[in-house]
Amino acid sequence: MKKIFLALLAVIMVAGLATAQDNVEIPFKKVPDLAQRMVKSYFPENSVVKAEKSKSKDMKNRTRVYLDNDAVLDFDKDGHWMVVDCRTSFVPMKMVNGMIQMYLGKNYPGRQVIFMGREKKNGDITILLDDSTELHFTNENTIIE
Repeated sequence: MKKIFLALLAVIMVAGLATAQDNVEIPFKKVPDLAQRMVKSYFPENSVVKAEKSKSKDMKNRTRVYLDNDAVLDFDKDGHWMVVDCRTSFVPMKMVNGMIQMYLGKNYPGRQVIFMGREKKNGDITILLDDSTELHFTNENTIIE
């Protein structure tokens, strides 16, 4: 699982570099309203460094927000989170679904979430913990083993 995640992360990073010219910087007020509210609610102590709108074919209508704590958040066209990547901090636990929070508390007490990604097609969620544990959940928040 860890190798799959690392390979997927590498592909995302390479795709991000390849499509960097397809990103257009936008003012934060042009970010979808739901995404703005999520950033303000879940990251109230952080400032937005910049926001970008993707114009590439595979990431069309995605918005990326960079925060001053090195967190990077990707949102779909409606403002729903697709990726929450907290490089030097942790994903706020209140941002993690309650069922997943309970699972983590029972099975991984004391661990912090540093990455969450949602699959576009089926809504499945991938979570990476601070000890490099990778977990996969269905869109109904059931663990995929």
